[in-house]
Amino acid sequence: MMEESSMRLESGFAQKQQQSQSLKLNMTQQLTQSIAMLQFATPELTSFLEEKALENPLIEVVPGTEPAADIPYKTSSRNRADNNDWLEQIADNTQSLGDVLKEQLQMLKLPQSQRIIVLFLIESLDEAGYLTQDTDLIAAQLLMSEEAILAGLEILQNMEPAGIGARNMQECILLQIERSAKAPYIAYDLIQDYFMEFADKKWKKITAEMDVSLTEIQEVADFIQTLSPRPGMAFTQETVQYIVPELILEEKAGTLHLSLAKQFLPQIRFQESYYQTMEATKEKEVLRFLKEKTGEYDWIRKSLEQRESTLQLVGEAIVKHQQEFFLHQEASRLKPLTLREISEEIGVHESTVSRAVNGKYMETSQGVYELKRFFSAGLQQSSGQGDAEEVASSAIKQQLQKLIEEEDKSKPLSDQKIVDLLAEEAIQVSRRAIAKYRLELNIPSSSKRKRFDA
Repeated sequence: MMEESSMRLESGFAQKQQQSQSLKLNMTQQLTQSIAMLQFATPELTSFLEEKALENPLIEVVPGTEPAADIPYKTSSRNRADNNDWLEQIADNTQSLGDVLKEQLQMLKLPQSQRIIVLFLIESLDEAGYLTQDTDLIAAQLLMSEEAILAGLEILQNMEPAGIGARNMQECILLQIERSAKAPYIAYDLIQDYFMEFADKKWKKITAEMDVSLTEIQEVADFIQTLSPRPGMAFTQETVQYIVPELILEEKAGTLHLSLAKQFLPQIRFQESYYQTMEATKEKEVLRFLKEKTGEYDWIRKSLEQRESTLQLVGEAIVKHQQEFFLHQEASRLKPLTLREISEEIGVHESTVSRAVNGKYMETSQGVYELKRFFSAGLQQSSGQGDAEEVASSAIKQQLQKLIEEEDKSKPLSDQKIVDLLAEEAIQVSRRAIAKYRLELNIPSSSKRKRFDA
């Protein structure tokens, strides 16, 4: 009896331990998914809820409405090549680069062996239209000579668009120069013999060795700007995506009002009729299933409510700190703001704020802004009264871009000169910061921006 009693106790303990572990695992999974729901942008959240609805018949997903086509949420649907009618025609249809090249191949009278090589090369091109595989390796794969592969490559490189099938950028540019009647007379030789020096703007060496002027080299540089370094990208199809705002900010009589964009956000509904039908069976397994799925529905509903509440709190805190920007829509009025400041203000962890702003957007009367935009590192600006107040880095970038747009390109501004000019406007910033902002804005150094026009 003692042994039997001991076994029952052990069995009961093991069962309780298993239930406890199962409960902890379930809570951990729910917490993980609740965190994920906060981080999801609206399209991801809709997909997540639809997946849950497939697993849980008590959940019905009510997707939000899509933004109207006349408001600026829609991103560009494809990359286009400028100033080239032939490419524009191709880019306007749904054909891929491979389709266009194969159509051209069909119109050529070639031996079957060459046709196989060219077709293989077409299939080997990357998205930009480059051949990245070595021709000797292709020869080994096709059990043909490298000479035959190179002959096939020449056929491919004579197809449209110009530059297709190049093995590097230098060759891509040379292929386009060869076919252009507008190319400066020194362009081909310059790019073929001095490509690296040209790219690095070591032009004085080129002038001496080629016996040409800086003005002539500048003409080549201007011409190359009209070419496409990635000719295949004109055919890249991208999925049309919509930026869906989670928050809407309205101004009424000088006062800002923030609300959730509920019309765009997905919601869930409880399938009451299904529940009642299944409950009427009174079967234990069915009732256990309903209890489990009802619990899951309740948890998801609460998580959605928590997500909306957190977004509202974070949004209101951002609006409070950046009120001057929202009222005047001037980048210079953006104030430095950190995730920690917002987290301390609304009483949540910093990582929660980070998840709440990641990929989320706010619609205002002036456009749609990503919430992350309102968090930026500050720089010290001295006011006329000697007070020190911080200015958002985006405002500095705006000033930097303006200075460079207005500079004399024959004598471009050095980073130090930009520092000095900003100081005259009472903006104190280091030379290192200017160099960093230039890189972020994809602005080359002063030596690379210099022009040598006559």
